[in-house]
Amino acid sequence: MNRYETLKDYFFTHIEEQCHGIYKQKALLHSIQVSTLCQKLALEQHLDVELAGIIGLFHDYIQFTQHSSFQHGLRCSEWISSILSEFQDDEKAIIQQAIARHSEKDKVDDVYSEILKDADVLAQYFAETDIVLSDEGQKRLKKYLPEKI
Repeated sequence: MNRYETLKDYFFTHIEEQCHGIYKQKALLHSIQVSTLCQKLALEQHLDVELAGIIGLFHDYIQFTQHSSFQHGLRCSEWISSILSEFQDDEKAIIQQAIARHSEKDKVDDVYSEILKDADVLAQYFAETDIVLSDEGQKRLKKYLPEKI
């Protein structure tokens, strides 16, 4: 089993155990959608699809399992190192940095952070097309759906 599949199993098991009702549904739907969008954007930019998928899958993990959005990106980036034993240091740094920065939609960061930010905004929009996005979110969405903004 590859690393992404192993971590996906971990994700599903722990979301199943720690989330309930609508929170479990949101955790699963949002995380899978962001993961898939990250993989698509990574393919388009010739980046590592496995790393992008993991970043997307786990970007809100702490928010869902600890039921708090307070600094969830930073807390998740610190926590995730505990399950990345099969990864090289540079891969861990990419994953942790993207997750830590994903809430900072107004800043431009490294390419993996940017695909996560864009995928997160797209997933929010697809889940709720009448959502009121921040100015930064609207700018990101406009890159992909210019006719919608």
